[in-house]
Formats: sequence, C-alpha cells, structure tokens
Amino acid sequence: MKPSIALALLALSTPALAQDVTFRGKVEDVSGTANQFFLDCTDVDLSSGAFNLNDFVGQQVEIEGSWNGSVANPAVVVNAIQAVIESFEIGGGGKIGELAHPSVTAAPGSLAFTFASLSTSFLPLGASGVGFLGGNVFGTGSGTIPGGGILELNIPVPNDPSLIGVDIFGQAIVADPGTGAFEFTNPDCKTLKD
Repeated sequence: MKPSIALALLALSTPALAQDVTFRGKVEDVSGTANQFFLDCTDVDLSSGAFNLNDFVGQQVEIEGSWNGSVANPAVVVNAIQAVIESFEIGGGGKIGELAHPSVTAAPGSLAFTFASLSTSFLPLGASGVGFLGGNVFGTGSGTIPGGGILELNIPVPNDPSLIGVDIFGQAIVADPGTGAFEFTNPDCKTLKD
C-alpha cells in the first residue's frame, strides 16, 4: 500500500466516541451463555434491543449499528441487520507447508486486495466499512475479480513447526476501478496446524 493511502486510512480511522458503523461478518453466540453474541474472528461484542440475534447465529450478515468507541473492547448495538453472501474466506486446510486459498466474492471487474494479521482491531472507515485486522497487517495477494465473481488466490504457508497453533486473521478490500470507491469484506480466520 502506498504511504499516502496508508496515512489517509489512518486519519480516517481515528476513534471517536459512540459512532455509527456498517460492516459485514458472521454472528456467533458465546458458548454456555444466553443471548451473548460476537462477530466471528473478532473481539467485537454484539447486542440488540430491536432484533433477536439468535435468528442470525452462523450467518453472514451486514450490520448497521452504534459502536461504543473502544478499539480494545469494541461493542456494537445492532440497529439494522440483513443476511448477505460471504465476501471473503480463507480456504484450504490451514496446514503448514501447504497452500492457503483466500477467496474474494465481488462484482466482476472489481479489484481485490487481501490482507492477513496475527491480531484483530476495530477501525471504522465510514461507508467503506470496518477494518478488523490488527497492527501487524501484511498483504497476501491481489487481483481482478473474474467473470464468475470469485477470485481465488494461492498463498504458501511456510513449513515451520513454530507456526502450529498460530491464529491468522484475514480480510480483503474490494475497489471499484471506475469510481475508486472501496469497501471492506467480512473477516475470516484460521488456526494453523500440522
């Protein structure tokens, strides 16, 4: 990423107290609890007085809500929610020494940039969505979405036993080459194994 783009994204991501956010991801429930929810592959707590989030557990959704302003302990009160298709997935078995297959689903002709990190965060960027990757982000590939609407990349996972058990978090940015507008996909994650 060019330094000027990185600085612009950093400026846009300056946290503010309680702001409206829109993002994609999968709703999960907290095991062993009643009515406690989070966004899969993140540390984001979800709640809603308007919707029964049990109806959306395990589904990819787009959420509009009010964020509490915390990057360390993000929480979002869901004001609107709808089921959507998964826009990013870290495919493959997650085994060291093999290939990971990040894939991005978007309109044909769009540009896709995939990223990974060893931690999560919460960086709202207005209409573009939310960046969920932590401070140690690295690029994993890019390309143009083909006619079928799915770009699949092949990324080698180092054959290093010290990586077994490491959690990898991923997300993509999809850009419209005509307008320059971009948006974040849903996050995904994988634990590396032998």
